[in-house]
Amino acid sequence: MPGIQGPRGSANGLWAAFALAACAGAFAWLLGWLAAGVSELDERCAHGMVGPGGDFRVERSSFPPGVRCVFADGSTVSAGDFFGWVLWVCVVVAAACAVLALIREFAGLRQERAVVRFGVLALVSLTVLAVLCAVVPTVLAPPGRDPLSTCPAFTTGVYERAFEVRRAVFPAQATCVYPSGVTHDLVPAWWGTMTWGALGAVAIALLGLVRAVRRHGWRPPGRRSPAAAARSARDT
Repeated sequence: MPGIQGPRGSANGLWAAFALAACAGAFAWLLGWLAAGVSELDERCAHGMVGPGGDFRVERSSFPPGVRCVFADGSTVSAGDFFGWVLWVCVVVAAACAVLALIREFAGLRQERAVVRFGVLALVSLTVLAVLCAVVPTVLAPPGRDPLSTCPAFTTGVYERAFEVRRAVFPAQATCVYPSGVTHDLVPAWWGTMTWGALGAVAIALLGLVRAVRRHGWRPPGRRSPAAAARSARDT
């Protein structure tokens, strides 16, 4: 996107930092998922190789990815903690850069290119929102698939045949329902948080686009009418 030199400078550097932090976070999540998957921590806990030994339960999380053994005395042994910390650092940095970049974008509303920039932001955020909402019906739980194949034990950890899959459109969710009353959500809770965040980004981008269009109209940068040029000069 072309740069805006507003009262607070250009937002391009902040958007680049946001993209780098987001990519680093996705990479850290992948490494954490792999580390948790190959650790065989449950087997090591069962054989007394780690921890105090005795009865324990296994807890797994998808964001940040990790697996931990919680023993009867309260002690915990976990795997993938390092990548979890890296992931959270990336999330914080990406969020901070996005907020600062949006502030600078709004500071650049006097520039005609703000129409283009907020239009691109609206398009990108709408695309991300559509992808987040479409994952359940197209990948995890497509309509028409048998609940047994949608809710296998190796995915849910529940060794019982599901009789129903309940679907929610927003935030996207698919819930396996079992005869005993047990339920299992196929989509982790953090996915819903990302969906709400994408919806918020859409609202902010559309707000900025409407304000930019009201100020400058739909004319491309460099093709201003005399009235628009006079209004822009008066605003500055």
